[in-house]
Amino acid sequence: MMVQHCDLRWAKPAPPLKNKTLQDGSYGHSCVQTAVKNLNVVGSGNSSPLGAAINQFVAGIPVPLFNSGDEDCLFLDVVVPGKALRSPSTSKLPVIVFIYGGAYVFGSKDSYMPDLPFYDGSGMIGQSGGDIVFVVMNYRLGAYGFLAGTTMEREALPNVGLWDQRAAFQWVQDYISLVGGDPTQVTAMGESAGAGSLLHHLVAGGGTLDPLFKRVILQSPAFQWMYDRAGTIEATFQVFARLAGCGQSGDTSTASSQKQTMACLRQADPKTLEEANRALMDTVPAGSFAVGPSADGSFIRQLPVLELALGNYASGVEGFLLSHCADEATLFVTGSASTDALFADFVRATFPNYTHANVVEKILEFYPPVDNTTETPVYSSESAREEAFMRDSCFTCNVRHLTEAVGDDKVWNMQYSVTPGWHGTDLLPTFFNARAGINMSDGWLKDILSVLMPIVGALLLGLSTAVQSYFTSFVTTGDPNTNRVVFDLPSTIQWDHPVSNHSGEQIMGVLNVGDFSFSTINDTQNEKSACDFWRSVAAAVTNLGGYAPPGAVVAQSLVNVGNNPSANYVGGNS
Repeated sequence: MMVQHCDLRWAKPAPPLKNKTLQDGSYGHSCVQTAVKNLNVVGSGNSSPLGAAINQFVAGIPVPLFNSGDEDCLFLDVVVPGKALRSPSTSKLPVIVFIYGGAYVFGSKDSYMPDLPFYDGSGMIGQSGGDIVFVVMNYRLGAYGFLAGTTMEREALPNVGLWDQRAAFQWVQDYISLVGGDPTQVTAMGESAGAGSLLHHLVAGGGTLDPLFKRVILQSPAFQWMYDRAGTIEATFQVFARLAGCGQSGDTSTASSQKQTMACLRQADPKTLEEANRALMDTVPAGSFAVGPSADGSFIRQLPVLELALGNYASGVEGFLLSHCADEATLFVTGSASTDALFADFVRATFPNYTHANVVEKILEFYPPVDNTTETPVYSSESAREEAFMRDSCFTCNVRHLTEAVGDDKVWNMQYSVTPGWHGTDLLPTFFNARAGINMSDGWLKDILSVLMPIVGALLLGLSTAVQSYFTSFVTTGDPNTNRVVFDLPSTIQWDHPVSNHSGEQIMGVLNVGDFSFSTINDTQNEKSACDFWRSVAAAVTNLGGYAPPGAVVAQSLVNVGNNPSANYVGGNS
């Protein structure tokens, strides 16, 4: 019997139907998505009334991408060089599988096309001399892809967006050889939410699952911690259910109530779910997110930093190219937490109630209030304070935790510092095709770039060639230096392994991509004291909630834990 469309909601992705016709890529929906609210597009100017007004205006501009998705969206694109297509049986080309970012709520494999071919891989394929196959997939987003909590654990499947990604990797293993790709030479690559997703794949099943790739490139791995399975994560699920008209009265923790809720959601009208998904994102404070990869006690047992601390990651992955931007958090700090009290309220709103009397107070101590009475205050403003908090907890420490876990000899570290150095600005040189340029159709992007391209184009031509040569060399040889373009403008330099496992605050030997040159720096964006602190926070909130896997409890001395740290681990997945 054919599975009904609604039965596939919050379930593992179904295998594709056999199709004997030519699929040329012209058909394939994006997934249902929504916008990230309260982005900061004016940098440090967000504290002014004008800056706040601009941010509010931009956040309200409708983007067509957010109104054109469909639930039937699990498509992938394969970009293959001609020589592999002409002789697929004898070609064994390395493969890049790319996962796009978008805060886990928006994005697609062909974002911005045809105006800007961000994810077509043609630049890197050309840079490699036609020696790479490039794959990019869609995955379910927002509430469709990342609902979790005890109801999902019992009656559906949490983290289905991650399962969608894994299905794409499995497809590559099964079929990429048909177009000349080598399934034993797969490099996973992701940016922002895509990189954060890959970090979760590395620790899936406590590191026991084969992630189905050999090497990995992570650009700005980002995610907000989701670990309170029976508390805040389940509460988010219940909010979504009510928004979709599927809320249950009485005790929502009973098995019968949870079955009814899931049955209702699976039968709900698509437009109703789309509106509920959009409304859900408005229920959290500015700078916070309603959904994302979540601990579920099974596929993702606990927060990745804790699995990494225990050495529980996919040991078969042999190379790691890790990067972050010089200013990761600015875009996500609107300046609304403009006083010490408002900052404290923001932190409490992002942590469950059971942590407020202990862990949250430690966080507020670690990120002290702005004190303009001292000669050298720790932070120049409340926005700077919030930026440091978000940078450390959601962005750059992810790079340090992984670097320390796998060892310096497997890692190459990069910082992207090209002005303004904001999160996501490294995407343009990563995907710019220096040979083809940008063939823009009429539209808003053409109007903007027609003014900027004389300057931007000159910079991108050299910068993209250099950056892509590092990446493609890593993909094809396992070392970013082997096939890098030495004589370029700017010229590349030898990119050595970092030095991180010492008592010093900074990771040394990090490649810095600057405005006009490459250099080697000590990394000031993921210092040891801050990242060690957040590892302790992760252990504290997990242990206090009773969510630590038995036999995989990470010790911490930040707060006293009087309960059994694994008391609630089994939860809904018994």
